[in-house]
Amino acid sequence: MPDENAVAKAYAVYTPFTLSIYDTLVHGLSNRFAWRCPASRLIELYRNNLSSEHMEAGVGTGVLIDRAATAKLKRLILLDANRNCLDRAGRRLARFKPELYQADLFAPLALDLAPAASVGLTYVLHCLPGSMQEKLAVINNLRPLMREGAVLFGATILGRGIAPNRAASMLLDLYNAKGVFNNREDDLAALSDGLRQRFANVEIAQEGCVALFRAS
Repeated sequence: MPDENAVAKAYAVYTPFTLSIYDTLVHGLSNRFAWRCPASRLIELYRNNLSSEHMEAGVGTGVLIDRAATAKLKRLILLDANRNCLDRAGRRLARFKPELYQADLFAPLALDLAPAASVGLTYVLHCLPGSMQEKLAVINNLRPLMREGAVLFGATILGRGIAPNRAASMLLDLYNAKGVFNNREDDLAALSDGLRQRFANVEIAQEGCVALFRAS
């Protein structure tokens, strides 16, 4: 298990206030000008991979599902360690009658749920402490909640193997110093290797400072 204090610090930043400006700050500004992976690219990832029975692990504000989902989404499960995120995303996605569960992704998930056909894991891994192999332990905990042939997809901000501009360098320094990010050693190769150890089919690409992945 990772350092509990480091995990708590990564989650603690998501207060009602920070969530109220999150979409503008992260998806409106940072994605485009610092990470150089516009929100439209993430929304496209969701549109292409959302199933009718979807689970989101680490929900943020729910904006990506909100913008990408169609009426075919019949069942939505939201998992997050932070109650503020669950409440905000739950309100935003109320039309899908989401099932909300406060859960630590690093711990075995003792949830009696019918397995999902798709799982989103977006902008979670770069927040988690530890090496990439240690971070990907969260996938081991999610696997019992994924049906046979289910798709896992998402994105994470890398800390190595990138060419950050000035804005990205400043944000990486700031967020890692505060414990909001823990991604200094995260690179595309480690993410790819970890996913290929767990899934038969893996697609992974880098756009700017962001790795986008799909695995089944």
